[in-house]
Amino acid sequence: MTVTTELQQDWQTWHALREQDLNTDYGWLTVVAFNWLPSSPGELPGLPGKWWAADGLAHVTAADGLTLNGEAVEGTTSASVAEAGSLSWLLHGDKLVELVLRGGRYAVRQRDPNASTRAGFSGVPTYPVDSSWVVTGHFSPYEEPKRIEVSTAREDLRQHVTAIGTVHLAIGDSAYELVATAAGEGRVSLSFHDETNADETSPWRTVTTEPVADDRTVVIDFNRAINLPFAFTDYGTCPAPVVGNQLALPVVAGEKRPR
Repeated sequence: MTVTTELQQDWQTWHALREQDLNTDYGWLTVVAFNWLPSSPGELPGLPGKWWAADGLAHVTAADGLTLNGEAVEGTTSASVAEAGSLSWLLHGDKLVELVLRGGRYAVRQRDPNASTRAGFSGVPTYPVDSSWVVTGHFSPYEEPKRIEVSTAREDLRQHVTAIGTVHLAIGDSAYELVATAAGEGRVSLSFHDETNADETSPWRTVTTEPVADDRTVVIDFNRAINLPFAFTDYGTCPAPVVGNQLALPVVAGEKRPR
């Protein structure tokens, strides 16, 4: 293992911000429920009112206890959200009711700042920082983005991801080609499986690269490979890696499975 002082310090700052972001009042440690909305008005566990989805919208006929923008909800209120997006829609006491659209179906997540998963959070375990896991690759963009269907953290859901190209990289004596999605600011995101998944890490992880250079070289720092939300809650809908995004070795870098 090799590590430089600068790499270690930069990683420590990044890791502290990562844990801080997880441990916010409505962060991923606070998700306590996920429910698909029925096609006709029905009750949802832990929430007042009748809930349903119809005509491209989510609806709720409120009972006492729901608020929207600080005002009590009266009668029926409706909302929409884009596919794969989310809307911080309503409050039930301290609990946030979040509207999501996944695979063309509306659902609500409940986020509780007093969730036991948050109260018991003691940080995300990681492998030691190692500069040998900072790898340079080459990005090959597609002429047009491709929509690819993938499995997810839920058995009852499949989703599409928008692939924008592939990243070619070498680790040890092996060469790999991973399908990439956009991550903003010129960066790309790589979701991947590796041989630690069955033991020390979550079923898959993701890493965001440095911005792609003009010559299409790209730096991938696997020390910053992270768990997706489904690693912290039973209610995640996270898309799995594209078939073939498999590294045939243990990536002993980045985040381990949460305690």
